[in-house]
Amino acid sequence: MADPVTIREKLGQDAYAGLCAASLTLAGNNARLHRAFSARQVRIAFLGGSVTAGCLDNAYVPEPFPLHGVQRLRSAMPGKRFYLYDYSIAGTGSDYGLVCVRRELSLCRPQLVVVEYGINDAKTPESIGCFESLIRMLLQLPEKPAVCLLLVGMEDGYCCRAHMTRIAAHYGLPVVDAAAALEDAIRGGQLTWWDYAADSCHPHPAGHQWLGDCLFAGLNEWLSAPADAPQPLPPACAYHAPLTDLELLFLDALESPYEHRFGEDGLPMLLHTADHGGAWQLPLYCRGVLLVYRQYASHDYATFYASLDGGDPVPLRGYSLFGWGNPVTVLLSGGDTSGEHVLTLAPADYDRNLKFELVALGIWGGKRKESD
Repeated sequence: MADPVTIREKLGQDAYAGLCAASLTLAGNNARLHRAFSARQVRIAFLGGSVTAGCLDNAYVPEPFPLHGVQRLRSAMPGKRFYLYDYSIAGTGSDYGLVCVRRELSLCRPQLVVVEYGINDAKTPESIGCFESLIRMLLQLPEKPAVCLLLVGMEDGYCCRAHMTRIAAHYGLPVVDAAAALEDAIRGGQLTWWDYAADSCHPHPAGHQWLGDCLFAGLNEWLSAPADAPQPLPPACAYHAPLTDLELLFLDALESPYEHRFGEDGLPMLLHTADHGGAWQLPLYCRGVLLVYRQYASHDYATFYASLDGGDPVPLRGYSLFGWGNPVTVLLSGGDTSGEHVLTLAPADYDRNLKFELVALGIWGGKRKESD
């Protein structure tokens, strides 16, 4: 594994600083950032996938970029206290980020949110809608936090740069495009991919140090500029944001034909399939349904099927060869307008004593239908 200072040593201090500066591709509107850092205590939340989490070879790097970036802030601003809240989970995209906004971020009340989903999201209309919904939801939190995008890429060049940068520009958000800066350095012969990463997408410690330095460089530059006038939330979307009114339903308040139990926080809902021959049908008034469940590399976990209004069932596979208790998000759309729908959940095998963990259930564009 590369030494933590390999990139700086290879480039030299001036070129290294230039590489960090080259990642700052969009300054955005800094009014929220100035307000966030005017406080003595600054709460910074991170949303992202395995890169933000620091995953590497079935382990974690000792100092992932969120920690490195915040430590640099602490050294540069000793009169302030910085609190880091890392909600990154490997394999998750902005669809799961929506759940984090409604659940975790409502508790930590961040003043700055750094979002990194550039390689976990897709370039489909559904994924773009989730990402823009996430951005609008963040900007509408009661604390009115500053939001910053950090873009990373894969060895083959994959990155959701195009739509994410357009959305950032639409909302006046700053962007640290580390992927573009790295690609330029590789094309120029200054670096190789392996100076940054240990595989096709995950940075080693030197890569994480550089990402943290890029984030710090951006925050430092944007805060050094005079504060802009506050920018109101644009009423129109850059693309579309159908899930901004996502509402999570309390699982312990829903009647189910399956045996279930809850953890200390009330989640997840653990469904047992033995001796339960019926499907779970839940009447809803909404435009669509969001489901989050966990996958495990254990045949003790069942496959459930989810459908809306008797449509094509979508498999929710509790077992996967590569599962490690990771959350998986599924969206079921009921159309462009709100209406009455019935969500059906049914196990694939009624005759075995299997388990299934439903982590979250949410709806957008409506409300739960009240019983008659």
